Amino acid sequence: MLRDNLLNSNDSELLKQCRVEMYRASGPGGQHRNTTDSAVRITITLNNEHISAYAISSRSQHQNKKEALKKLRLEIALSIRKENAEPWSDSWSIGKNDKRYPFFIAAILDAFSSAQWKISLAAKKLTVSTGKLNKILASNSNLMKKVNQERTKLNLKPLILSK
Repeated sequence: MLRDNLLNSNDSELLKQCRVEMYRASGPGGQHRNTTDSAVRITITLNNEHISAYAISSRSQHQNKKEALKKLRLEIALSIRKENAEPWSDSWSIGKNDKRYPFFIAAILDAFSSAQWKISLAAKKLTVSTGKLNKILASNSNLMKKVNQERTKLNLKPLILSK
């Protein structure tokens, strides 16, 4: 419930629960890189765990804040599990820029969690083929990394990207 509320809240509601920091990004980037505090880091604390995301790619603080918030929603989806995952009834062609993408990732991780991180059982819970689920994992390296971390904890072999 908490995760769904966070992921489904509008940007201003979510930001009220976060610490937002603006800073000057370091590194290469030419004469405009360090002239303004355009980099943004957003942090939320859930269950004594700090979840944060940052953006530095734009010279616009507003644009970086928007991007960091989008990344934070995905990090929340990757970190909080929900028992008894429900099948994902929406389209399986959701792109990373779709506002529902964090829910999509969360549903996949919930299915894996309730299936003891076994891909065949997770695919059944999601009502999709194992091959389709493997392709989705291959398209998101953070998702694949999270699934393999959890599988390793249970002494399961890591999943390998399909070619």
